[in-house]
Amino acid sequence: MGYVTVQRQTGGVTAELCQWVTNLDVPQIPLKILTRAKYLVLDGIACGLVGARVPWSEKYVEATRGFEPAGDYNVIGYKDRYGPLAAAMMNATFIQACELDDYHSQAPLHSASIALATLFAAVQSQHFRPGTAHLPVSGLDFLVAAIACFETGPRVGKAVYGTDMLTRGWHSGAVFGAPAAAVAASKLFDLSPEATEDAIGMACTQACGLMSAQYEGMVKRVQHGFASRNGLLGALLARGGYEGIKKVFERQYGGYLAMFSQGNGKKVQYKENEVVHQLGEYWHTCAIRIKLYACCGLTHGTVEAIENLQREHPHLFVSENIKNIQSISIDLSEATYAHCGWEPHERPMTSTGCQMCVPYVAATQIIDRQCLLKQFSEADRNLDRDEVWDVVDKIKCAHATEFDKPDHLSASRVVVKFQDGAKVQNLVNKPRGVGEPILNEMILEKYRTLAGSVVDEAKVAEIEDAVLNLESAGNVEHLIDLLATPTGRVLD
Repeated sequence: MGYVTVQRQTGGVTAELCQWVTNLDVPQIPLKILTRAKYLVLDGIACGLVGARVPWSEKYVEATRGFEPAGDYNVIGYKDRYGPLAAAMMNATFIQACELDDYHSQAPLHSASIALATLFAAVQSQHFRPGTAHLPVSGLDFLVAAIACFETGPRVGKAVYGTDMLTRGWHSGAVFGAPAAAVAASKLFDLSPEATEDAIGMACTQACGLMSAQYEGMVKRVQHGFASRNGLLGALLARGGYEGIKKVFERQYGGYLAMFSQGNGKKVQYKENEVVHQLGEYWHTCAIRIKLYACCGLTHGTVEAIENLQREHPHLFVSENIKNIQSISIDLSEATYAHCGWEPHERPMTSTGCQMCVPYVAATQIIDRQCLLKQFSEADRNLDRDEVWDVVDKIKCAHATEFDKPDHLSASRVVVKFQDGAKVQNLVNKPRGVGEPILNEMILEKYRTLAGSVVDEAKVAEIEDAVLNLESAGNVEHLIDLLATPTGRVLD
């Protein structure tokens, strides 16, 4: 079998990535990147605090309690403690629970759910490191490890064409997240380049995630948890001297890139040099997008286009005129159309399905004029409202090739026709946060709003202070302990 690839002439990208990760230190990281990383951590924590007690997270905790023994590792929002792998899975699940967490628009994954879940467990695992006295993990060491994770996931994703994974039905973040998690834990453990390569190899052989998880059930929420667990396990084994796959990114037979790019139809099947492209020069940490709506990031262009129409043509979108809508057409990128442009064939759908479905999200924005978490609650038949489904039935999505280019993944053109002949349309090429990053001040506002809905004001302030002063923290476990406080419920 022949493979068409873009390969490096000297050395291997797996070893090069591992060497960069091992050498990465504070002086090499621009101050704005260190600062941005703190706000990404804060955003992830906000999502975890809210996500810990939504119904599907509580069901996950209940199920886990039925088989997982007690351990020494904290989870967000509970007093429960588990083993390291179970704790990492649970924390990632909470952060990803509400579709409020970050995403990357070129190589889609949810970075904070991977980095924080992995690193919280990695920090606490240092208590049990054989043959060494426990040394506290500083806030700076934690941030550097998080940045290593933030920089790795998107690069690995871009090597297999990023959004193409979604188009072909893979849950891309669960696939890209495994090596990113391995990098995070390996950096925190201060592993050698060789041991880091072992960790990545063991993470990559476990990587998986099917995007059919979006339709029914709850398991989509936990799939970034699988990635966190897989990377953490690889790093823990490597820390103990266990050896993993070498050259996992460049191997043509059975390698990570070769296998996950199978069947993509590209002239160049995969681009292994993307794994290390511009390391230390271009920082993906600032390309991680912050969500302002509680739905899949690929739907945000549609939400904003409808918001614009509601603002520009208020008389057409008053509640009493919604019944006069004749049809709505929505143009999307290839990946968004494949992932979220499907027509619902059952009613009601699960909360997950509704958050992943452009027709449902669009109808919700038209009826409720917002797409926040409460719009996707399953309580009181909220997802079976006639007024929403009447609009859903009028929506048709289509693929527009003009959006198949970098940073236009979430682009959307919405055209609304009314029975009296009126026709309005709006185009959003780049939703907020894609063209220019969401400001740190807006992330802080989002954190205070979300965290304030489930914990008291004093705790909100204490967590905020701990995160925004991580660079001066001698021991990051204080923050991890703060997050183990039981939270309230944001949904009934």
